[in-house]
Amino acid sequence: MDKLERGFERVIDIWGAITTAMCAREGGARRTGLDPARLDVLLVQFAILYRGGEKAQMSTRSGEFVTLRELRAEVGNDAARFFYVLRKCEQHMDFDLDLAKSQSNDNPVFYIQYAHARVHSVSGS
Repeated sequence: MDKLERGFERVIDIWGAITTAMCAREGGARRTGLDPARLDVLLVQFAILYRGGEKAQMSTRSGEFVTLRELRAEVGNDAARFFYVLRKCEQHMDFDLDLAKSQSNDNPVFYIQYAHARVHSVSGS
């Protein structure tokens, strides 16, 4: 409501996948007297992180989880962005931390960075 009162024409909320977007959109908009078309609710899945082939134990209830800031610090901004952009936000994702950090052609980020460096060296720029 605050955003709409400040002049925004559309509001996008990002919620965990355990909620139901249509109920949230319709119910939330109805309660505030707003047009539901002005509210978009995106549902996101949690990523499952793997380290050393083992699933990293995380639980939001116990407060044990890896933040996006921590993930970026571990694998780098390019790798974090790339792996997240590969999937729609509502799709399940297994995130292999070892792969994201590896400097081999198995890692698509490394492969793209290597290709960019090669093209850059050939073009002389």
